[in-house]
Amino acid sequence: MAAIAEASTLLRTAGALPAERAGILCLRARAHEIAGDAAAAVEDLRSALRLSPQDARLWNELGVVAASRNDPDAAADAFRRAVAVDPGYFRAWNNLGNSLSTRGDTRGAADAFRAAVQRKPDYALAWANLGAALRNLGDAPAAEAALQKAASLDPKSSTAVFALGGLCRDQGRLDDAVRHFALAAQRSPAATAACLQLAGVLAERDELDEARSVYAEAIRRDPTELRGWLGMHLSLPMVPADAEAIRDARARFARGLDELPPLLRTHAAALAPAEIVDRLVWSNFLLAYHGEDDRPLQGRFASMLRAMVAPLDAPTAAVGAASRARPAGGPLRVGFVSSFFRDGTVGRYFEHWITGLDRERFDVHVYHLGAGVDALGQRLAARADVMREMPRWAPSRAIPVIGGDALDVLVYPELGMDASCVALAAVRLAPLQCAAWGHPVTTGQPAIDVFLSCAAMEPDDAASHYTETLVCLPGIGTRYALPALPDSADRAALGLPADGPLFLCPQSLFKIHPDDDALYARVLAAVPAARLVLFQGRHPRITARFAARLNAACERAGVDMAARILWLPQCGHETYLRINMACTAMLDTTRWSGGNTTLDALATGLPVLTRPGRFMRARQSTAMLQLLGVGELVSRDDDDTLRLAARLAGDTAWRDALRARILASRPRIFEDPTPVQAFADWLASAGRPPRQTNAG
Repeated sequence: MAAIAEASTLLRTAGALPAERAGILCLRARAHEIAGDAAAAVEDLRSALRLSPQDARLWNELGVVAASRNDPDAAADAFRRAVAVDPGYFRAWNNLGNSLSTRGDTRGAADAFRAAVQRKPDYALAWANLGAALRNLGDAPAAEAALQKAASLDPKSSTAVFALGGLCRDQGRLDDAVRHFALAAQRSPAATAACLQLAGVLAERDELDEARSVYAEAIRRDPTELRGWLGMHLSLPMVPADAEAIRDARARFARGLDELPPLLRTHAAALAPAEIVDRLVWSNFLLAYHGEDDRPLQGRFASMLRAMVAPLDAPTAAVGAASRARPAGGPLRVGFVSSFFRDGTVGRYFEHWITGLDRERFDVHVYHLGAGVDALGQRLAARADVMREMPRWAPSRAIPVIGGDALDVLVYPELGMDASCVALAAVRLAPLQCAAWGHPVTTGQPAIDVFLSCAAMEPDDAASHYTETLVCLPGIGTRYALPALPDSADRAALGLPADGPLFLCPQSLFKIHPDDDALYARVLAAVPAARLVLFQGRHPRITARFAARLNAACERAGVDMAARILWLPQCGHETYLRINMACTAMLDTTRWSGGNTTLDALATGLPVLTRPGRFMRARQSTAMLQLLGVGELVSRDDDDTLRLAARLAGDTAWRDALRARILASRPRIFEDPTPVQAFADWLASAGRPPRQTNAG
């Protein structure tokens, strides 16, 4: 380039002062960068800094070039030097935040962005970056304030409103999320990210036609946006109208799996493998609630993913060799990956799988893909030998980190709840890879070797339901902590009627199969004094659709739904436990039984009326009741369910005796160390790779 030649000529001019030479070197560095020669740019900038080490702009320029070379460590070092020389250099503070974020230091990034806006309060980009960092730290109120500030400072930008959309979606404010994502899509007419997010939220509101239309718009903007194709073909209803609607949805899903492979291959042809895996972030979460055998569909979907991302195995092909090269007799290196290592269903179920592993036997790595670290996450960090916080990392960013840790075993406690983990699981990152029943359905993934489940919950033909090798643990499969119970449960304070039987059905509405509607209506008809207690859905549209479906069943059974159904708002865990304590019994769902909800009920002594289904996911409550010795609460069929419901409502002495037996037997399913010990023993035997030995 002429600029490089001209700068080189000037540098050969005798008599140029050091500051002048530094300026010329900086100009030549920029020319090198434009020409794509980042190495030469770095060399010139370092030469310039030797001449002018107190020039903060040169340090910042060096950081920018290092960042462009995907060297966040060198970039952060350079930006730190820039702000040390000139503490008021707000752009360097913002750049430092970006480099620290790339390195995975979210807290450090937030501090740097905060320093930038302190030095320049009208710096919209830094406010937006600060909001994104605070969201990843789990500080939603502060994140929203920062993002609103950014949006007010730069009303035409899409960056802040896009981030606000994500924040609102996190909080279940779906209407606000739709508004923000629609505005972001409008302001960035060539970009696809806002379209994809908007389509996802519309699907969450059960507006599938609208969602598919927006997925189509994403494809129109960029045909290589593979998730748009997945959304067009594989989106499922949140609240199916009836069993026929489920059959139609599954048939459409199957047709999508027929049509997608050639479409994806065509539109991914020019993409790098890392781009492909990031564009295949998708989960078939709702499929499992249909109560059907999902192995064929899951297997086809996962094989399609695997065919697209298998090249990413190449950088991690040496993982097994690296683990075998460690000294014999050392601890087994086990990794756990999830976006849900917090106080919630997954966290409560699997906390002791991590904290209960002996430090002498196991080197534990935890990869937390969710935002923020709560008290449960801190307990995991205290046990983990390595705790990596990777909030909302794209799969392509997480793959080299996890693969580079040379694990012996990689465990996904749930696969299906978080779409990023589904994409990760299509790649081989450890010699032995396992999924557990946090989402109790086969993954179908060729790269997942073992499915960990519970012996008491699986039917006799369980192995045929999984593409993975099935390994069953004793008891409920984990050491589940007995929750601390509230002191009292006053019905009036909870918004419940003071008198009459209350049947609690606490499941999310999308978990309730249409065929259960008639059963619940028949229970209400058989027990005229009883009321059914339900929780509102994530969006009013979901609640309304389910209510209309249930009302039709109630009308057929001669039940006045308005007088017999109580709708409660979503609430915190302590209030939820109080509601359990105040109710008469829990009515289970038949296609997807309670797991965490049943454990909460049993912790309070609440009788749970259930019926075993065909698959493990419909047999969890049955196993828990049998382990407690109250198997008489497991019904044989619908008529038996009606009989048991009537007795629970009317026979106070029997119900009180059941409560007493449940409370007395809780140690059989709570705080039981046996399953974790069995898990550890299995890991030690299955996960130990053959070690290399020296010939001699």
